[in-house]
Amino acid sequence: MTVRRILLAALLLLPAGLRAQAAAPDTLSAAAAPADSAARDPVRSFVHELADPLALANALALGLYDHARTEPYEWGGGLDALTQRIASRAGGHVIGTSVRHGLAAVLGRSTDVEPCHGCVTAEDRAAHALTETFTDRDASGRRVISEPFLAGTYAGAMAPTLWHPDSNLVDGLKSGTVSVLFTVVSRVLFAVLEPLVPVDGL
Repeated sequence: MTVRRILLAALLLLPAGLRAQAAAPDTLSAAAAPADSAARDPVRSFVHELADPLALANALALGLYDHARTEPYEWGGGLDALTQRIASRAGGHVIGTSVRHGLAAVLGRSTDVEPCHGCVTAEDRAAHALTETFTDRDASGRRVISEPFLAGTYAGAMAPTLWHPDSNLVDGLKSGTVSVLFTVVSRVLFAVLEPLVPVDGL
């Protein structure tokens, strides 16, 4: 994968990171434990994320990107191939979201993103974005490593290897790692630039 392709994919995925970081107007501090964080309606949260217009737009944009570079090559060109590529990206989103929310429900974790309350400096906001990316709240409100985020991201990235010709597990692992990196970069970037962004307009 060339640097140009990585940068293009990052630009396509950036809106999802912005949406995730700006999901709510305010929050408790990163160290605080909201008592009801894991008790919110998990089904409603799952459906909302599954049908998120920005996530669907990402699937469309990435499907168009795949079609422009004829990836996978075996699917050829034309409208049928374009539809297949968009459906493939959408399928990865559905599987990844399902795994993340399903595992979170089993483990009693919250999938809510807590915007930083009381963060003054860019370093504070960036640290909070990293914390929010890799941790969840358990049923008691305590922060723990976010197995649902990691499992969902890798599952969504690896799922297309089931239907892509000449694709394998290693390709899926690479794609999952790139997806994690893009999520981190987009959330940290938005956190640093947050004071300059009109959040109400997102």
